[in-house]
Amino acid sequence: MPAEINRQWLLASRPQGGMTEADFAYHAAPRPAIGDGQFLVRTLYVSIDPGYRTPLPVGSVVCGPALGQVVESHHPEYAVGDFVSALLGWQDYCVSDGITRAPAFRFKPVHPLPRYLGVLGNSGMTAYFGMLDVARPREGETVLVSGAAGATGSIAAQIAGIQGCRVIGIAGGPEKRRRLTDKLGLDGAIDCQSEDID
Repeated sequence: MPAEINRQWLLASRPQGGMTEADFAYHAAPRPAIGDGQFLVRTLYVSIDPGYRTPLPVGSVVCGPALGQVVESHHPEYAVGDFVSALLGWQDYCVSDGITRAPAFRFKPVHPLPRYLGVLGNSGMTAYFGMLDVARPREGETVLVSGAAGATGSIAAQIAGIQGCRVIGIAGGPEKRRRLTDKLGLDGAIDCQSEDID
């Protein structure tokens, strides 16, 4: 694809039940232009996260956290070559001003980039601060983690284990339940699809 094309995936229809390919539409848009105080980010990696934001209008670029690199800038704090984490969406290019339009956070990668969408990104930070600053588990306590097989829950459960806690995870299905105990080292797991959590 030529560099002047911005490949985008749009929400074509609101999913009814499970998502299907028909809920999305490909669109080739022109590469966006930037104004004063803005910069253009080339998307490198997109995270496919569960929807927890305001409903996306049909016809909009599918929203999603992503990592990108600044390719053009008219902003004093963002230089060409900077790496950023932002809600860039499912598209090749996104215009940002760093604050209100696609708020962006600069970072200097020292690890492979995809890690900044997981353990070193929102999932990891949510688990870290949620467990250590909010829950504050103490050694010897029992910690129950819901969604323990998910991106944030799996990290939170491991942090509780590092703190010396007995950790029980809740997940859906026998495969996820086994993963929690066999791979992540939790002390126990509950299959919320077949077991009584109470």
